[in-house]
Formats: sequence, C-alpha cells, structure tokens
Amino acid sequence: MKKIWMRVLVLAMMFGFNQVAMAQLPTIPQVSSINIEALSDAQFQAYMQQAQLSGLSEAEMEAKAKERGLSAAQIAQIKARMGGAGAGGDKKTTNSNYEPRKPFNAKNEFKEKDKEGLQIFGSEFFSNANLTFEPNMRTATPSNYVLGVDDELSIDIYGFSEKTSKYKINTEGMIRIPNIGPVALAGLTIDEAKTKLKSILTKTYPGLKTGNTFLQVSLGQIRSIRVTLIGEVNKPGTYELSSLSTLANALYASGGPSNNGSFRKIDLMRNGKRLVTFDLYDFLLNGDLSKNILLKDDDIIKVHPYNIRLFLNGAVKRAAIYEAEQGENLGTVIEKYAGGFADSANRNKITVKRLTDLGKSIENVQLNNLNSFMVKSSDSVVVGASINRFDNRVIVAGSVFYPNSYSVNAYPTLGAVVKAAQLKENAFVGRALLFRTNATKDTTVTSVNLTAAADLAIALRNDDSLHVYSKMELKEPATVTITGELNKPGIFAYAAGMKLEDIVLLGGGLKDRASFKEVEVLRRIRKDPTMADTTVYNTILKFNLQDSLAFTASQAAIELEPYDVVNVKNVPRNQSAGSVSIAGEVLFPGTYLLNTKKDRVSDLFRRAGGILESGSLSSAFFLRNTYQSALKGEILDIKKALAQKQNSDTITVKLLDSTLSKDKILMSVNLRNALENPGSEDDIELEEGDMITIPKKPVAVQAFGAVNIQKKVPFYSGLTARRLIRESGGFAENANKRGTYVLYPNGRVKTAHSYVFWRTYPKLTAGAELYVPVKKFKKPLTAGEIMGFTSGLVGMGAIIIGILNSTK
Repeated sequence: MKKIWMRVLVLAMMFGFNQVAMAQLPTIPQVSSINIEALSDAQFQAYMQQAQLSGLSEAEMEAKAKERGLSAAQIAQIKARMGGAGAGGDKKTTNSNYEPRKPFNAKNEFKEKDKEGLQIFGSEFFSNANLTFEPNMRTATPSNYVLGVDDELSIDIYGFSEKTSKYKINTEGMIRIPNIGPVALAGLTIDEAKTKLKSILTKTYPGLKTGNTFLQVSLGQIRSIRVTLIGEVNKPGTYELSSLSTLANALYASGGPSNNGSFRKIDLMRNGKRLVTFDLYDFLLNGDLSKNILLKDDDIIKVHPYNIRLFLNGAVKRAAIYEAEQGENLGTVIEKYAGGFADSANRNKITVKRLTDLGKSIENVQLNNLNSFMVKSSDSVVVGASINRFDNRVIVAGSVFYPNSYSVNAYPTLGAVVKAAQLKENAFVGRALLFRTNATKDTTVTSVNLTAAADLAIALRNDDSLHVYSKMELKEPATVTITGELNKPGIFAYAAGMKLEDIVLLGGGLKDRASFKEVEVLRRIRKDPTMADTTVYNTILKFNLQDSLAFTASQAAIELEPYDVVNVKNVPRNQSAGSVSIAGEVLFPGTYLLNTKKDRVSDLFRRAGGILESGSLSSAFFLRNTYQSALKGEILDIKKALAQKQNSDTITVKLLDSTLSKDKILMSVNLRNALENPGSEDDIELEEGDMITIPKKPVAVQAFGAVNIQKKVPFYSGLTARRLIRESGGFAENANKRGTYVLYPNGRVKTAHSYVFWRTYPKLTAGAELYVPVKKFKKPLTAGEIMGFTSGLVGMGAIIIGILNSTK
C-alpha cells in the first residue's frame, strides 16, 4: 500500500511550504515549468528527507501546490514516482522514507525464537495480547503535564460563586475567557496554569482571593502528539499518540525492538538532544519506570542495535536470549537476568560455545570462575543438570508394609532393610528375588531366603531391588460358584471352612421355587495320584436342605472345597408357564399369564372377551419369538430392499421392523378357523412371548415394488391384481412379473402362477399388499464374447460334419 502521507510531505518540500528547508535545497524553477521526471534521484531523496519536518495535512499540501501553479498532471507524476519508490505502508505510520535495516550478518543469529525454542528476553512484552500498555485516561491529570495546542481545559469555579467552563487551547497557545480576553497557557504545566488563571480571575471573582470561592483546573479532552520512532524497531514511523503517552507506550505501539534491536539502549531525542536513555531491563527485572517519561510533540525515539546478546539454556530458572552490557560477566547474566540456577543445576558443568575468527570453540566454566568469565556476543551457554540417578538407593517392593526406597548407608545389609520394610503375614519368605546391576550395568537376579542368616547378611549395593512375593500371588485365586434358584447367583472367593449354607447366604438366599431336596455340588477331582487318562473330571454330590438353611447332622461337617459349583434346582410345579399378549380390537386387550403349557389361541380369545365389531380377524397377525440369526439376516435384506424403494408405510415393513426389534417372527395361522374349530390344527398351543394383534378393518390395498407409481387404492368388490397394477401405472421396465406375490394382513403370502402363456394372480382382499420384485441385472454379452461363442459353435459343427462324412 502506497503511503499517502509521504506523497503529501514531498509536495510540501518541493513547493516551498517549509521556507527553512527550501533555503537548503537546490534551486527549483517555476512550478509550472517543472519536469518531475527530470529530477535526479538525489534531489528527490533530499526532498523526501526534508519532508519529514513538515506537519501540513494532505489537503493543505495539494491546495498550496495548486496555488503555486502545479497542474493535476504534475501532481499525478509525483504520486506515480512515489509509488515507484516501493514504500510499504502501515495505518499507524506516517513515514515511508524508512527502509528496514538488514541484519548485521547474512544469517540472522537472533530471531524472536531461535532453533532451540529460546525467546529474546522481553519480546513477549510486546506480543502479549493481554497487555495493551495504553495510557490510563481515567486518572487525575499529572501536575507536571505541559499544556499544548488542542488541549481542552475544564475550569470549575465553586463556593460563593458558581461557574464551570471549558476552553480549548488554540493554535496560538491561548484560550479566550469572556470579559477577560485571551490567556496564553501553552507550555505551562497544570499547576502553573492554575496559578496564572487564579491571578487573572481574581479581578472578576474576588472571592478567590478571600477564600470564599475556589478554582479547579483539569483536563477535558487531551490533544494528540506526533512521535517518530527510528532505528531497530519492528514498525518504524511516525505515530499519533495521546499526550499522556510515555516512552514505553510508543515502543509498544511500534511493536518493540526488532530482532536486531537493543532492549537496553533506547534514546529519547527532544529538540535535537538526547533527553534520556531508557533500559527495558530496568522495568522487566526491577519494575523501575523512572526513565519512562511523558512524551512531547515531535519527540524522536531511537532504538540502537544490540551490542552483546547471548543464548542461555539448560538448568536455569529463566532460559532465554539475553542482552548484556559491555564488561558484564556470566555470573551476572545467570543470577541477575536468568533468576539464578535451577534446583537441578550442576553448577560446575557449564559449557559455552563461542564464535572465534577461525570458527567455533568450547569453553568449560567452573562455578568459582563464573564472575570472572566475560561474555561475548553470540555466546551459547548451557548449564548442565545433575545426573538423574541415585548413588545409595535400594528398593523394596511386594509383600511388605512399607514398600519404598531406602538408603544403603542407613541399611547396609539385606536383613536390615527387610526389618525396616516389615514383612506382611502372608509374605513368601522362602524365596525372594534380589535384582542388582553389575559393573557393565547388566541386570542380574539372585534368589534369597529371608529366614536364612547367611542371606540376610548380604551386603547391599546401589540400585539393588528386592521383591518379596505374597503367598496369594503364587496361587490360583480359589473361587466357589452357586447357580440356579438363588436371588443373586454368582462366583465368590473361597475361604477355608466355607459350608454349603454359607454360599447360599452369599447368593442372596433361595427363591420361592427353589427345591430343598435337589442341591448338587459339582466338585473337581484335584488330587488324583494316578497319571492315567480318564473321562471323569468331576464328582457330583447331592444334599437336602431344610427350611432353616441347615443340614442334617450327618451333613453338617461337609465343607466346600475350592472351585466347587453348587446348583440349586427348582420345584417342577412351582414355576410360571409364561405370558402372552393380545392387542387391538378385542374387548380386554393386554398381557395374560398362561394357565397351562397347553393353552391355545382360542383360550386366549375367550379370556380377552372376543373380537369387537370393528376388528378384522382376516387382517390379524401372530408374532412368535425366534432365535434363528440366519433368518434375521434374510429379513434385514428384505427390509433394505424395501427401503431402496422409498416406501416405509407398508404392513410388510411394519412387521419386519417389529420382527427385527423384538426378535419375533410372523406366524402364518388361520385365526378364523382356530376360533371356529377349537382344538384344530390352526388352534395352536401358545408359547411364552406370543403376541396377537387384531387391527381395524382395512379399506385399501397397495401395490409397491417394480411398478411405475406406488400407491394405495380403496378396495372395492371386483378389484383384481391386474387392475391394481394398471391403476399403479403398470409394470416398470425392470419388473419381475413371475415373482409377483400378495401379502395378506394376516401374514399369509400367495404368489402368481403361470400356465403356458397365461398368468394368474392371487385374489385381493382389503388390507392386502401386492409386491412386484425387481429383476436382477444381467450383464449382456460383449461383441468379443458373442464372436467367440459363434466361432465355437461353427467349429463344433465343422467337426460333426467331418465325422459324419468320414463314416459314409
């Protein structure tokens, strides 16, 4: 983006609006005869440098230029030449005559983050999004604030007299008070201005002198000042800032020092002289802002290049890239700037990589030489850390009360450390494992007996590790299992002395239908001394329980053994025959418990009060539980095929959904015959989970599948399958006419039949659905396949003819 301000400044300088500057520039002919293209680069560059001292606006510049006779074409030529100068822009900056300074060497050694991930110390101060560092506009006006043009003063007179007025300092540095006249205030501090105003206003308000009236002077709207930042800053240029801004505010607005900029040497220039040198380290390390003074209009801030900068990494509290002053030593950098050594630091392992005239060198610095080792720029300092290992540790783990690390110095022998760790009661003391490392750091293992005096006298070494096993770890977990008619059957941990009634209690007690006379214990044959093969692996024991969960005297001493399986059987007659449900158009729909295992369909309808007049027995369907996973797969395939036809409002889909979600399958039963002829083949016996649904009388039929229009048609007498297909737009091109079938509401299916050239379709009833399957796509023969097949036939014919001719 071209910088408009720069063009304006050049116009100002070229056409004599800064008379002082014109006196120093080469003689310029009359503006009407100026050839912009003929100006040399040196002349043009001189105008650009002098333009920095101008303060006129763009409109004023162009207006003055036109007054001096400059044509629009000449102004356009100047702008075009400025555009060719290639000045980039920024919304904040007004100085495009700054060319960013290149790094001192071909490869910038100090980027904001170096290859090791270190940051320049203090750079985060200018990149922190949570830190605005804007001047506080809500505080009281500083007493040393110097008034200037465009400042607005609020003058409040109160007490015996009351009046509040606001005045803005004009370009002449004055305010005009009614009935008094102009008063010059520019260049005065707030306190000085208050004293002067009180002296002037005393003539109008005598109470100011007697103490009956008081005067308060404060700032209303403050003016803006223009400050220029040059040197090694990220965004050099001229900035408009609040007149309450300080040197740090301006640095933050410019993005801070660049990669090669110094954080230690930042000069504030005022009226051509250096007023103060600001060191950011004073603020970052000590919070000292004594040199962060208020800025004034036309102040210049110059950031110098760094002098000495070094990398500091490793075991220090604040690893970063630091800037040191001439003559500072490494001890100062570590203690003062980096916050000192980290707790893990090895203070005698400090390595310095240093650039020399011949390449690089390594310096090793000891702690006692730290304050005499002078740092140089580009030094890379690494503070080593202590070795992450122990020199007197022994570890005890396993079946002890105090598993921990112990000092070899305090517990030099195996017996001493075992005594300190305290063995548990179930510790396996006959054999523990002592892991230790040899001279080559290979791990070896030694078995020790914790009851043998010789083993307990073994001297321990660093990194020894003792593991004591418990007896429970070395055994398979023993369990007992109880199944059958228990409230909470399950597997329980075996305990010595456990009896049969004990595990019944663990299983939550017996159910009501539990048999007291049929309790089996399946016992594993665990201690067979023979080694012969056998087909018998368990022993079955039978017991009788009493109501009090106690055994007879002869059985009371029998205890359970590990891995016993107890099975409590049920009383044959004390069990539920199951339940069935009937829904829809019956008098009493609901779930019914089966009275016997011989209950039939007619029995259920009789208990449900019979069918209502609105019910359709011919449309009823019967669902029964199924466990055939293969059949479920087939049902799923059919459902997917229906889904591809985008028709889900069918009896078929509803039945299939019910079948898939409830693990039930549609039974083909003639319910009418079952009710009219109780005990017949159709009056089947009910099973647990059976479900019968009696829908309302249907009034429509539907055709779907490979028809042109899938639709429902009101049923009427004389409606045939052929007519339904015609009303559905006829067969689709891919229709499998032979496979057409009708699904009746009660679940029965009838297919079409073909007799020579005649095809008959099943009769339709209300609620029936006609389904036309889709033909399977057959890939046609290619031309090559046809030619191959034909040539094969021709060849075969030629062979046959040859055989026939040879037999004549």
